[in-house]
Amino acid sequence: MTKYFVWLQCALGITSSLRTQEMLAAFDSNARAIFDASDYDRRVSGVFTAQQIDRMRRTTLAQAELICDECTRLKLHMLTPPDEHYPALLRHVMNLPLVLYVRGDLSCLQQGLALALVGTRRADRKSVDIASRLAGDLARAGCTIVSGGALGIDAAAHWGALHAQGKTVCVLGCGISHSYLPENASLRQRIAQSGAVVSEYPGNTAPTKHSFPTRNRIIAGMCAGTIVVEAGERSGSLITATCATEQGRDVFAVPGDAFGSTYTGGNKLIREGAKPVFSSADVLEEYEANYAHLLNMRQAARDLERTSILPEKVAVKRKSAEPARAAVAPPAPAQNPQPTPLPADLPPLEQKLVQCLCAKPLHIDELAKATNAGLGELFAALTKLEIATIIEQTPGKIFRLCAH
Repeated sequence: MTKYFVWLQCALGITSSLRTQEMLAAFDSNARAIFDASDYDRRVSGVFTAQQIDRMRRTTLAQAELICDECTRLKLHMLTPPDEHYPALLRHVMNLPLVLYVRGDLSCLQQGLALALVGTRRADRKSVDIASRLAGDLARAGCTIVSGGALGIDAAAHWGALHAQGKTVCVLGCGISHSYLPENASLRQRIAQSGAVVSEYPGNTAPTKHSFPTRNRIIAGMCAGTIVVEAGERSGSLITATCATEQGRDVFAVPGDAFGSTYTGGNKLIREGAKPVFSSADVLEEYEANYAHLLNMRQAARDLERTSILPEKVAVKRKSAEPARAAVAPPAPAQNPQPTPLPADLPPLEQKLVQCLCAKPLHIDELAKATNAGLGELFAALTKLEIATIIEQTPGKIFRLCAH
């Protein structure tokens, strides 16, 4: 059954605009039924567009089977909405992910009270300290801390929970196999040992500017509440807070300097109704009645005096110091790296694709024209090469050789 959900994910793509809950409900949450349905049945269901029906017709099951085989090789769990370990709260989200790829302990996706703790990548040391202390106190009280594995506040939240020997979940905006943020590689390894690293992107899928906002709906959807620590007016963490509000979840914010631009977003959330947070008790008291059997309220600190981790341990993104009118240099042309020696048993179509990409990155339409391959066959070959980290896809469906 899992491979049919992967097939549907491949056919529809990954975007926050899909009303996947309605699509599954129309076919009794049975992805196999969608696969077996005729174009007419898909059309009269009223949940698919003509373009989506066309993409389902052109997407082969072989593409999904390659992804499933690679997950088996990498010992990754694959969760779909009917699975018992699929996060329960996430099933209530209208645009729920069809597949979650997981490395780590599945039980932490279901047990306890999950709370998201997010904020800016360019966090100051005071906010890093606050985030790590909050995460540590909440983890000691029995909460699972969920964040995005980024620099700054995200990393502080994860480290704080780990330092308290609690559970934490990292939701990535790229494939689990991708070497995203090498500064946090050791952090992701630690999380996978006692918590879980999660993504809806398969294999070595590279991050894009759209994948992180799309990812944020999962962070909010897994959790009963979202806590924002230091966020500017355009911080991505405000997208997570917006998702939480749209999903009917609680939103909290740590107040900051009224004249500091990096605190504008969090302060605005409080003005719009988010509960201000001065300690873990401010958060836990909202859930004491419904989660009394899971929470240890004696760990609900009334202040933030307890030290969780040294703030210097957390990697943050450097704040820009460029002058307001600094000249902007034109971007350097993309360099296509030389391929590493290819496996001897590489099929002819895949060999031809690599040869085409040796000269320069190419759009999928150009590859189809150069190889004269059918779309289903072409997608399967490209997917296999991506999984093998021989090529990678960049925004706009342009493929290039991976840098080695």
